[in-house]
Amino acid sequence: MKKLLLCGMVLLSTSCADFQQTVGEKMKAVNAALNTNSTSTTGTQTTASVKQSGKITNEQCKTSIGKSRTYFEQILGFKLNESNSSGYTSFSETYNLQISDRKDRFGGNFAICIISIDPQTNKVTTFSMPT
Repeated sequence: MKKLLLCGMVLLSTSCADFQQTVGEKMKAVNAALNTNSTSTTGTQTTASVKQSGKITNEQCKTSIGKSRTYFEQILGFKLNESNSSGYTSFSETYNLQISDRKDRFGGNFAICIISIDPQTNKVTTFSMPT
């Protein structure tokens, strides 16, 4: 009975050690996959800047008057149409776009740029950035 118990404990400890090693290897593989866009400089990692889909910058909002609908669709990565408009009439289409490099008045990351597009010319006619 003692031999059977001892044999079971040895098998259990071996499988636990294998499990820990396997988990450690899997975690290293996941970390390596997540850091594929990073570069190494003097031993530290700096992540490459990635374009934030669906957001515009503060400067893009300020210079939006006269820009076309397709210009914003390329930046945002999706089509601007009545299904994602905050206000859609025959005179104007209004869109609330998130600003990536600006904070809202409460310090959160929800600053928005409201643009109005003339549906006949497909150009931005007005913009505003509420505080």
